[in-house]
Amino acid sequence: MHRGPLSHLCPWRPCLPFRHRSASRLPLLDHQVHHHHLLRLIPTSLASIRAEYGRIGRKTCEGGKGVEEGGPVWQGGGMHRREKLLYAIARDQRGVFTLAQAEACGLPRRTVAGRVVQGLYDVIHPGVYGLAGSDDTWMQAVIGAVLSASEPAAASHQTAARLWGMADRKPGIIEVVSRRHLRVKRDRFTVHESKDLAEHDIVQLDGVSVTTAARTVVDLGASAPSWVVEKCLDTGLRKRLFTIWDVHRFMCRVARPGRTGIGTIRPLVEERLTWQAITESDLEDLFRKIVASSSYPMPDTQHRLLDAEGTFVGRFDFAYPSRLAIIETDSEGFHMDPVSFQRDREKQNRAHALGWTVYRVTWRQLIDDPDSVLQIIAAIWED
Repeated sequence: MHRGPLSHLCPWRPCLPFRHRSASRLPLLDHQVHHHHLLRLIPTSLASIRAEYGRIGRKTCEGGKGVEEGGPVWQGGGMHRREKLLYAIARDQRGVFTLAQAEACGLPRRTVAGRVVQGLYDVIHPGVYGLAGSDDTWMQAVIGAVLSASEPAAASHQTAARLWGMADRKPGIIEVVSRRHLRVKRDRFTVHESKDLAEHDIVQLDGVSVTTAARTVVDLGASAPSWVVEKCLDTGLRKRLFTIWDVHRFMCRVARPGRTGIGTIRPLVEERLTWQAITESDLEDLFRKIVASSSYPMPDTQHRLLDAEGTFVGRFDFAYPSRLAIIETDSEGFHMDPVSFQRDREKQNRAHALGWTVYRVTWRQLIDDPDSVLQIIAAIWED
């Protein structure tokens, strides 16, 4: 739901780009440095905010003389500098801010309450507000949920998996993790309490506090079926969000009787620890799953073939060196350009000349006829 444009509520112009990531790449004027630093500190250190706030002069923001505390927000095309500072913070958080952040900027509780009555602020959660006119998006809802939870808190589980790009769809329920959360009836999200949540388990991703990718995939087993966990694990490995050893180390750190998520992720991690390399395409991942479902051994991955003189012949998707067998996975999406096609056929011919047999497995076989793939593996080992 869109509550209307911001422009009719805010005639002033900020002196900094609101996006923290963009601002960090731009040269800052002397009077902007403190403002930039303040935006970075707001969510984490209220004492630092107050210290920094006292050093920011009126030149930091436009708007003339401003107004007295408790007076109207907009006056003469300008806004009090405290209101402007809060507005900048909220924009960096997709229109959301907390009462603590407002008070750190110099706006007391009664002023915030007055803005709510005037329709300038919306109450999102107890102690969490949104600027009227900001887009009511899923990302805004995630930030609001995180800010309303007891610190330290972060987006987690299926919500974090979506933020990291490991999941394709936004989950129906927003999930947050916190060490301890005082639940209220109006909570519109799920909070997982976790005593093993450490500060270094939380990172900033696109302006949102989120659990690290390794923690996310371990926690995921507490709220998602095993096939979702497996898909997210393989996607994270393929995107290099973590290594399988990163996930294993975190799993060992938090594993204890009754710890949710461990029972789902442990067999998936242990299985992948036996794999000698991480492949880069969906077809290769699928091929490995098919082989893993059988009694046949896992082939070497990304096998480097050398001739008798040690000259590099090529790199192949899979190989059983003891059987002089190579398996290549084919797909239009990966191998149809002329250069790749020519290169693949040249290295295949060189492998044939060295006595190797090259088998090609297509995407359609992997999806529609996995038994035919196992027949190829059987032929390799039964010859």
